[in-house]
Amino acid sequence: MCFAPYVSISTFTIEFLLAFYFLLTKPKDRLHQVVALLTLLLGVYQLNEFLICTTQQGVFTRLAMITTAILPAIGISLALIMARKRIGYYWHLLIYVPAAFFIVMFSVIRPYADSAVCRTVFIEYPGTGLLGDFYGLYYLVYIAGAAILFYLFSQQAKRKEEKIILNLGMLGMGIFTIPTFIFLIFLPAFKTQFPSVLCEFALLLAIELIVLLWYKERHGVAY
Repeated sequence: MCFAPYVSISTFTIEFLLAFYFLLTKPKDRLHQVVALLTLLLGVYQLNEFLICTTQQGVFTRLAMITTAILPAIGISLALIMARKRIGYYWHLLIYVPAAFFIVMFSVIRPYADSAVCRTVFIEYPGTGLLGDFYGLYYLVYIAGAAILFYLFSQQAKRKEEKIILNLGMLGMGIFTIPTFIFLIFLPAFKTQFPSVLCEFALLLAIELIVLLWYKERHGVAY
């Protein structure tokens, strides 16, 4: 029996509700806004997984991969917002260039015209060879980059509370990526299921973000 649709729709429901909770509690706070966006996109990915399993339509395969493509860049934006760093629009464009490239690729390349395969728990995507390797590298570099930024910014923070918040951000980057890469190291056959494995573990990130925002509110830190 395939449990993937039930896992995906359950995860989508949790992340969808969390996104609205994050936004509604402080709609004008920039940190709440970006956390809500990140959580919502994770939920949208899970919804596409559910639709892949229940409809077998290629369009949802494309939409799932397009959704994952923007997540690492949002991780960098999250670090900048939490450190109160304002950068020029051209730097923002540069940060999102790789995401835009992969969005275009996933929109046009032939393998993603067909539906991904719904396995017992995870979704198996079509292999894309070198492009897939570059995509994994993009994720690794951006998430490692975000973690490094969190660490560097935490060393510069003047308030103890902001330092702890930045450290929680760094923890968030590792709390779902490290288990994912360990999982794939020991089970390399799951390489074609990388986005699905990563986004299932990302539920841990959503839960950790609850702690981060709770701490932020408890100590009256605003962004």
